[in-house]
Amino acid sequence: MDGWTLVHSDGQTFGAELVKSQLEAVGINAIVLNKRDSSYGMFGPVEVYVPTPDAGRAQAHLAGGEGPA
Repeated sequence: MDGWTLVHSDGQTFGAELVKSQLEAVGINAIVLNKRDSSYGMFGPVEVYVPTPDAGRAQAHLAGGEGPA
């Protein structure tokens, strides 16, 4: 995905959606990409991506810091 950077990978959809909500609450656009197996639904990650220019700020926020303004 050109222009997007992975900032979080989760085993559950709700965990990824929670991270997406946290990022959007601080003004960072985020998308969830579900890579789970469609047949069984229990194998594979659910990933959260942000625009590449926002990746540093998103990672800092997820780590508990504020990140660059």
